[in-house]
Amino acid sequence: MPGGFCSRAAGPFRALLLLLAPAWAAVAAANRLADLIDPWVRARTEPLAGLLTSWPQPITEILVGDYGFVTMGPLLLVWATPVVVLHALLIGGYKASGLLDRLTTGMNPWLRPFGMTGRELARVVMGFGCNVPAVISARSSPACSRGVCVSAIAFGSACSYQLGATLAVLAAAGRPGLVVPYLLYLGATTLAYARLVAPQAARSPFNVLPAEGRVFLTWPRPRAVLLEAQGVVLEFFRRALPVFFLITAAASLLHWLGALQAASAVVGPAMATFRLPSEAAAAVVLASVRKDGILLLAEPGVAASLSAVQLLTAVYLAGVLLPCLVTCLTIAREKGRAFALRLVGRQAAVAAGFSALLAWGGAWL
Repeated sequence: MPGGFCSRAAGPFRALLLLLAPAWAAVAAANRLADLIDPWVRARTEPLAGLLTSWPQPITEILVGDYGFVTMGPLLLVWATPVVVLHALLIGGYKASGLLDRLTTGMNPWLRPFGMTGRELARVVMGFGCNVPAVISARSSPACSRGVCVSAIAFGSACSYQLGATLAVLAAAGRPGLVVPYLLYLGATTLAYARLVAPQAARSPFNVLPAEGRVFLTWPRPRAVLLEAQGVVLEFFRRALPVFFLITAAASLLHWLGALQAASAVVGPAMATFRLPSEAAAAVVLASVRKDGILLLAEPGVAASLSAVQLLTAVYLAGVLLPCLVTCLTIAREKGRAFALRLVGRQAAVAAGFSALLAWGGAWL
């Protein structure tokens, strides 16, 4: 293997690009696939939705309301699932070949000051498919850096829901090019957040990988790749899907009862802190439960009325203010309820600060 990733100057940068490549490739390929199968899925779900509208409330709301099973199910199956599967296969190829260990070794000099190693960054990148298996995979992180890794996943891993919804909003506003500054700001603030929460032990220069400097590469065998990917995909379906349906039912009932609208009305005045109109509050509230709530920013008259900086602030704030409920429940199971509560409070405060910095700082540019 060439020593390109061991170069002190360019090695970590090249390793970072290759670590991000699976997320970019999975999203790009899944979007193309979704464009092909989405009409087929909708042709079968829309007649079903029409039949279910005559059912009594609140069953109709749970099944075919704005956040119902039949309404939101295609988003999960058509947009999120392909990203998770494709990303798992690509990362599985990285693992089976030994390339992942080589890349994470190359990233270590850059990441130690932030309380992580390259392996933790690889788990954060894994979260771009789904946060749940990424959080679970952090079990193998060193004790001193596991909390930092989980915090970074909850804050900066834009899952397939979040990233897909963000891209849809930017496209609806006619500004798809804003995805580049969005990802750059998300990455920079995630590193800053990791540095804020990292204990001294995690930032120690002695926090090194056991395999550092002794990584060998081989051509990945298809069976090994499938076995590596299988665990991630099974965790997604076993853990994320049941919680997805529970959250869908809860969100539908809250919407039917008017609780979401009331919460949006309460949060609305606070949007002025971020130079946003009160209409953005609904997206921020719902995205705190489910990341596809960001799509509410694409409603007619909302995204089109925002400037570029306001649009960036809106999608960033909605995406990072709180981890989605699925991620919160997974973190509570993995690290305990006390850790999850501390993480939620800390993330909300830091995300609000970074969002205000983007809103007011960007306005001066």
